[in-house]
Amino acid sequence: MRAPVLTLDGLRSRFARRPNSLLDLADDIHARCAVLGGACIAAAFYAAARDLLARHPDPSALPLWGVPYALDAGIDVVGLTTSIGAPAFDLQPDFDAVVVERLRAAGALLVGKLPVDPFGRDAPVAHALAAIAAGLAAFVLIGDRADAVPVDCGLAVVKPTLAGVSIEGVSAMAPDVDGIAILTSDVAGGAVVRRALESVDGLVRPACPPGRLGLLGGETSEAAQAIIERLGLETVATDVTPFAEIAALARDDVWLAPRLDDMATAFAEQPELVPTRLRRRLSEALALPACDLARAQRRLLALRRQVEAAFSDFDLLFVAPEFGSTGFVNACGLAAIGLPDGGALVGAGGTDDRLGAIAATLTALNKPRSTRPIDIPASSPLAHR
Repeated sequence: MRAPVLTLDGLRSRFARRPNSLLDLADDIHARCAVLGGACIAAAFYAAARDLLARHPDPSALPLWGVPYALDAGIDVVGLTTSIGAPAFDLQPDFDAVVVERLRAAGALLVGKLPVDPFGRDAPVAHALAAIAAGLAAFVLIGDRADAVPVDCGLAVVKPTLAGVSIEGVSAMAPDVDGIAILTSDVAGGAVVRRALESVDGLVRPACPPGRLGLLGGETSEAAQAIIERLGLETVATDVTPFAEIAALARDDVWLAPRLDDMATAFAEQPELVPTRLRRRLSEALALPACDLARAQRRLLALRRQVEAAFSDFDLLFVAPEFGSTGFVNACGLAAIGLPDGGALVGAGGTDDRLGAIAATLTALNKPRSTRPIDIPASSPLAHR
């Protein structure tokens, strides 16, 4: 069985011609879920689709009208289990995460949740790829810790400025360095989702185009040279040291200790509640002295200042695939867009719109490849009914 990849532009055109085709899409998703093992909330999606048609019959009334999406299991949705990947600590939330509320208000419809790696070390990128490839979701919203999302995952990855997006209801394992990421097949669609998520409008939004481009890793690589040629900007040599050190620091388990306080007693009394491969890691994280966290916070602050100083030398930063990480973005309050063809554009906090416009221009220069049918995998990438 083959399914077309869903894009926001494609769905908008389809719904504009025939709004009731949303119910056809619901039937398609139900059928795909059945083929894939039925592990999605197909019935709830169909009910939500009918309700949306009744309340907002004009698809142009909402920016994400009828768009199906998936979440990682660590984001609160009433009626679905919130999980950090350790079943003993699963919970049933009383409220939706703020991002879920905003997506619902924008007209997006939830298909299901993706499983997460225990304690949020790795993002469910493979599951997101499978959900999008199977035509189950046009985008996936995930919690993003450190460099859990690689810069060459094959999707557009939008990391919004965190000052503009609430993460209330997102199970951040390390609030100092965690954020969210939007994974989708196209950059323009990711920008629409990001704007729907933004809950404040007090960010600085430069209108002037960038004039200088910093390069992070792989300066002589084919990807970097292609970006230089396409953007036509003056390039600036960039010291990778503070960026790499922040990415490494953000991966350290020192940030886990405060988040794990609420499960320390249960773990001490019943260590079997945690998967065997994680018990040593959890024990070591809980045993870290408070001074280690304070030391890490001071070091992070110093490194942030170095990154701020670096951004005074350029207006836009290209992270080459060879560098391999945008794990510094959340910790520094920056904004980033991972390009489907590899590499990422990074800007100062509040430059999300400018980044989106540049990234959309770059991807438009390439042959479109996101709407062709893709083979559906044998098992469902969705975790919860």
